[in-house]
Amino acid sequence: MFKNTNRTFYEPYIEFINENFDSTDHYFMIEEYNNQLLNEYYENNLEYINKFQFIKIIKELYISDKIILHSLTSPRLILLLFFQPWLLEKCYWAIWGADLYYYNHRKKNFKSNIYEFFRKYIIKNIGGLITHIYGDYELAKQWYGANGEYYYSFMYPSNLCKEYDAPRIKSNDKFYIQIGNSADPLNNHREIIMKLSKYKHKNIEIICPLSYGNDAYKAEIVKLGKDIFENKFIPLTNFMPFDRYLDILSKIDVAIFNHKRQQALGNITTLLGLGKKVYIREDITTWQFCLDHHLKVFSLNENFDDLFEKMNTREIQMNIENVKRQFSEEKLIDDWKKIFKDDIK
Repeated sequence: MFKNTNRTFYEPYIEFINENFDSTDHYFMIEEYNNQLLNEYYENNLEYINKFQFIKIIKELYISDKIILHSLTSPRLILLLFFQPWLLEKCYWAIWGADLYYYNHRKKNFKSNIYEFFRKYIIKNIGGLITHIYGDYELAKQWYGANGEYYYSFMYPSNLCKEYDAPRIKSNDKFYIQIGNSADPLNNHREIIMKLSKYKHKNIEIICPLSYGNDAYKAEIVKLGKDIFENKFIPLTNFMPFDRYLDILSKIDVAIFNHKRQQALGNITTLLGLGKKVYIREDITTWQFCLDHHLKVFSLNENFDDLFEKMNTREIQMNIENVKRQFSEEKLIDDWKKIFKDDIK
């Protein structure tokens, strides 16, 4: 089950499942989807539901052998599961990040305290937790007392290693820097923009993806970036075909991600697989993930004194080979095959 705001993930995922598994074994529900798309595109195992179709949702929850919740952010679903706790043993939670880190980043008030009370019960008793970040599983146990089984998967085709055959030779000597991956305030763009401001007179270009997230925050970051870097600041404010986005990533020299929680891992692994230099924070679970997968990243907790220094050839090749091996389509198929076949004890 997905929410309608996650189309970028669920459309390729449903197509991936239907291509690699028996589509008659899988049924997808998308909550509150308003656009008109033909269900036949997904071989009739997809249905868009509105927030009032409780009976429909409950029926599907009962007749399903397994329930996979793609992010745990739907208040209606939380309530349905809270009042039918016997369903939780066959539920798997595919952790996205914001759903887990709501523990720290929510606005604490009476309403959110009540909502968190329900969520804590659900997470504590859910049968399985799916994530490629083992540290996030550990946080779910620490924060919510989760007792479910851990299942490794990098979950979505968007996280697959991207093959890129176009020439990577740049036509100029400009230095391209990517900052962040969205208009989510948790990107903490302002801090990075201010640190990079000392280089504004260099031959650089700042690429700033802002195609989804908070519109007010997006406008704020665009203004700040333009005020400091002028035409050297390039905000990407509209969605674009992935091939075009990959063309942009292919010319990046350095990418900087200042998230204070696990986020943007698809961008990070794609850039590492393209041989790019990536900075992240050491105090988030993504750092340990990169260490566990033998991926060379650089600490954002330090100054940018080495920003313009190139990675050595051995480190670049190591990253490319490890991303290809560990984020292949064959590995993703195998991950989901284990989840679909496993029985939660």
